[in-house]
Amino acid sequence: MFYFFLRLCVFAFLSLVLSCNSKPIATTPHLGFYHWQTNLAISPNEQLYLDSLPVQKLYIKFFDIDWDFNKKTPLPHASLLVNADLPASIEIIPTLFITNRTFQQIQQAAIDDLVDNIQQKLTEQFQQFPNQQIKMIQIDCDWSQSTKDKYFYFLEQFKKVWSVEMALSTTIRLHQVKYFEKTGIPPAQRGLLMFYNMGEVKQYATNNSILDLAIANKYIHRLADYPLPLDLGLPLFQWGVLFRSSKMVQLINQLNITDLEDITRFQSIDAIRWQVIKSTYLNGLYLYEGDIIRVEKVAQKDLQSAIHLLRPFFQGKEFDLVFYHLAEEVLLDFSKKDIAEIKEMMLD
Repeated sequence: MFYFFLRLCVFAFLSLVLSCNSKPIATTPHLGFYHWQTNLAISPNEQLYLDSLPVQKLYIKFFDIDWDFNKKTPLPHASLLVNADLPASIEIIPTLFITNRTFQQIQQAAIDDLVDNIQQKLTEQFQQFPNQQIKMIQIDCDWSQSTKDKYFYFLEQFKKVWSVEMALSTTIRLHQVKYFEKTGIPPAQRGLLMFYNMGEVKQYATNNSILDLAIANKYIHRLADYPLPLDLGLPLFQWGVLFRSSKMVQLINQLNITDLEDITRFQSIDAIRWQVIKSTYLNGLYLYEGDIIRVEKVAQKDLQSAIHLLRPFFQGKEFDLVFYHLAEEVLLDFSKKDIAEIKEMMLD
């Protein structure tokens, strides 16, 4: 009995020593940006921004796929034109945006043809990046319960074409995390959690549809159960939401409060809403007297609060931390120090 007790003590001591000496797996965020414009032309300021952080990955939108109701077929739009030489140190991830209505309209039998057409289009686009070894492709689609089966079939067929050469990533929304038993898990190697556009943008009473942490709190607890490895997307952009006769008309990208300072044309209603008091043009858009604009933006403190919520779910993992999006006017509000600080907050 004494020897058994002695061996037990020795085993416990060795286990304690080994556990103390073993280091936990460190959180490793790879810094990236989305590039969502049709023309890939990196300005000197943007290049300096990328180099000094440094940014390791660019998720570049190659084209959109939308349903053409006249031709009754899905067609590509907004194809990428490359007018920049990216350094080999930056990995590119081609990204395709596919509308949900494409899968609402397409017949199951036509999905194989869609995959073939996309493969041909991608192959053509890859020629614009002769020095890049592409390791992953991302599909961005906000699928619904009614389109899940067709979208997932599309992903399966897509993987058969590309999986030998590269991995497949899909974008994931918060509601698809919380209700994943119902919405399903896309057949991909990775998902990218889009931690933005979470509020009801069309509702006048909404204050910030881009980033609402009260809403996020209702969803993120299921991140611990989500079975697909996740990367993380955070917002840097801002916009104006235009209302006319109490209905949302459209978004005005990158609108700033300073654009509404002319008191002969705009009148402040509250801290985020302005009323048009004289019909006028704004950023090429004609506004009517009585229109109301809600300005939505994300500040550094909002991103810091988001990181505090998200960090526990990414601890000890290797993932991409991707900001939306790379554009000179967007980066004016977020310094290189700001972005580095957010990345640092994600580290254990």
